Amino acid sequence: MTAAERPDAPGAGADGPTVDVAALVLEVGGELRGPERTATTLCDPSAPVPDGIAVAPDARAAAAAVRTAGAAALALLVVPERYDPAASDPPAPTGDALPPILRHPDPRRVLAAASRRLDREPRPEPGVHRSAVVAPDASVGAGACIGPHATVGAGAVIGERCVLDAGAVVGAGCRLGPDTRLYPHVVLYPGVIVGAEVRIHAGTVLGGDGFGYAAGPRGPEKIHHLGGLRIGDRVEVGRNATIDRGTVGDSEVGSDTKIDAHCLLAHNVRVGRGCLIVGGTAIGGSVTIGDGVILGGAVAVRDHVRIGDGARLAARSAVSKDVPPGATWMGEPARPRKEWIRERHRLRALAREADG
Repeated sequence: MTAAERPDAPGAGADGPTVDVAALVLEVGGELRGPERTATTLCDPSAPVPDGIAVAPDARAAAAAVRTAGAAALALLVVPERYDPAASDPPAPTGDALPPILRHPDPRRVLAAASRRLDREPRPEPGVHRSAVVAPDASVGAGACIGPHATVGAGAVIGERCVLDAGAVVGAGCRLGPDTRLYPHVVLYPGVIVGAEVRIHAGTVLGGDGFGYAAGPRGPEKIHHLGGLRIGDRVEVGRNATIDRGTVGDSEVGSDTKIDAHCLLAHNVRVGRGCLIVGGTAIGGSVTIGDGVILGGAVAVRDHVRIGDGARLAARSAVSKDVPPGATWMGEPARPRKEWIRERHRLRALAREADG
């Protein structure tokens, strides 16, 4: 959230921020029909509220929304580009009974922009809480907030306007870019580098040792991890996730990548830019993931696999070999989508034959 988008910023209403619909449309594009109003909240299209913004994800939801009682009081109804209220069947309300409508090719993008502008998350006051522990040689940028019982290690650099919530730990030699936030009890092991405008949610641990051992005479012998971890700009990591440091080189997460709660990224992993990694995913050591990759929930990727740019892995896929760029794979073991579908059809046919 930038300074201009915070609840205490100019343009915020008495009870929070507001959104000028004309400015929103200027940002996201699309075709606006109706008056330009000011919004104060988001709401569900099935339960409209006065001065709200409602986003209908598909034409069916849009058709229902325009007929819902109270819809005319909305500041904006966002609908898919293919939905035209003037051509709908049955006909949509007209005139004052119809709210301002924004037809857009991607309603979720409008939702993202509106939610950012209406975010009411409170921003703590700048300063260092009396219970926090900050090393004498650490650097804390202007406007930063170091919360209760937070710890900043020797030589660490906290960028301008960063927020460390209660109990956050930033190890020695870490660096945080401007406007980054660590939520309660986030732990950064020594030497982790985090970019600007990053959000790390509660309980996540960054930069711990990976699971690396060698066979020894008394059992497994630890391989000490001497590498680091680098996180790009505008990355978001959900609650209770773990990203390990590299064994020798650095583990890396590219800018604009989003990682859901309860994910594990093992040592030496390199993730490209703009990826989506959904909850419960486990990525083995030394995996390389290209730009724009999407991994569904609970995907498991074995070590040393390469996943090409733009590839997609369906939920619960078990990836044991390289995935080509742009491919969509699924299943256990994971294979191309069309191949998986053919196998399922054949299995169903065999089951019908067996049942007589």
